[in-house]
Amino acid sequence: MNYLDLMPSLLIDDRLIWFAHCPKAGGTSVEAAMVARWGDRVGHLHWGWDLWWRRGGWRAACPPCSPQHLIWEDALNALPRTPDLVFALVRNPVERLVSEYRYQRHQRRGTRLGRILACLPFSLWLRVMLMVAVRNPYAFDNHLRPQSDFVPHEAQVFALEAGLEPVLDWLGIDTGGQQDTPHRLKSRQAKLSVADVDRALIEERFAADYARFGYAVSGAAKPARPGIDRLAAAFAPTVAWLERRGRL
Repeated sequence: MNYLDLMPSLLIDDRLIWFAHCPKAGGTSVEAAMVARWGDRVGHLHWGWDLWWRRGGWRAACPPCSPQHLIWEDALNALPRTPDLVFALVRNPVERLVSEYRYQRHQRRGTRLGRILACLPFSLWLRVMLMVAVRNPYAFDNHLRPQSDFVPHEAQVFALEAGLEPVLDWLGIDTGGQQDTPHRLKSRQAKLSVADVDRALIEERFAADYARFGYAVSGAAKPARPGIDRLAAAFAPTVAWLERRGRL
């Protein structure tokens, strides 16, 4: 795979612009708007990467993630030069993990085994996913990475909570007067109630995102849950192995 042909980058008047796409933070909607506005100047986003991965692409991918989900370190290694401008869209870490949970269950084009995995209760799924990410930070196409891994400090940062209009206005993309540009992968599932113990775990694991992007922490206590932790620890090695080989 030639990553130089598959970048969420934009070349305008010799200026190289990089979109630091944090998975599950509205980035696919921004990329779709960029393609609609600038066409081939955005390059070819590999939106079918998950299917390619399952067909054996995992044997060749380096780094082992889709080109639109490169962390900043990998993007610097892959881009022809340092971008002139970088922008990003971020999201509250709790809502981002809930979105990933729903995505794996209802929208991800994975295997039947993968969809069964996402039918676990959120508390158990969360712990399994975080343990898998410790074993392989690239797991599930970098969806479990802290957003701070994707976004350099000099980037222009927007928050999904403010909607997509601010970032599209900044890019100079005319939304046609729409007050609510549609989120391409928005879930229509009922709101999921996150237990305080799970919220505390997310706040601990993604502390860098809370500090850097200004999200408020709940201050919830994180009591020990030895039973569910042992169960997650039993599942995680197998899940990590299956995911790495495109079987989820």
